[in-house]
This record gives sequence, C-alpha cells and structure tokens, in this order.
Amino acid sequence: MKTDAVTLTIDMRFDPGKAGQAIELLTFGSGRIEAKTGCRECLVTRDAAEGNRVRYSESWASESAFQRHLQSEEFRLVLVAMELCREEPEVVVGNFSGHVGLVYLQQLCARQGAGETKP
Repeated sequence: MKTDAVTLTIDMRFDPGKAGQAIELLTFGSGRIEAKTGCRECLVTRDAAEGNRVRYSESWASESAFQRHLQSEEFRLVLVAMELCREEPEVVVGNFSGHVGLVYLQQLCARQGAGETKP
C-alpha cells in the first residue's frame, strides 16, 4: 500500500543558556501544529542524560499537508529554534538524513516560498 506520509525529525544541541529558550519555542508551537489537518503527531523531547540535546519530531498524513505546514508561523518557530543550535542540527525528512536532510528541508521551504507545490 503506497502512502505519501512524511516524517520530520530534528536532533538539536544547544549551549546551556539557550536550551530552555529553544524548548519554549518548540513546545509553544507543538500543540497548534498537532491541531492542524494532516498532522499525526508533534513531539518535543529533552534528553535526560544530556539536557542540552532536544529532539523535535512531526508526522504528517500527506506530503501536501507537510508542505503547507512549512510556510506556517508555527514552523517558523522551529526554524528559529534551529538557529539557536550550537552546531548544525541533524535533520531527517522521510528517508533523507543528516546534512542531506537539512538541505532537503531548506529546498522544500524555498520552493514553498516561491509558490511551488511539489518537490
């Protein structure tokens, strides 16, 4: 059975003074994201052993719902949190991981900003 479901996972590491701010941004938007049509789940978790490490994840029923979400105010909060990282975050979009996942996410955001609807 073919599905066009999309998952996004971002592992981020922060300096001690910025972790709380980033978590606040991410959790503020997560409830609003989960309420969106097509969102299956949106989670923010803090690593118990390494308190400055945060995992952010989303699961979407369709690629079109995910792509609409990329232009939302709630997703802009995710991008702001990513800018607070002390190192490049590890991004996994579907099967695209690591640096490739980050570049893929940036390309999707840029295409959405240009008015395109397909990757």
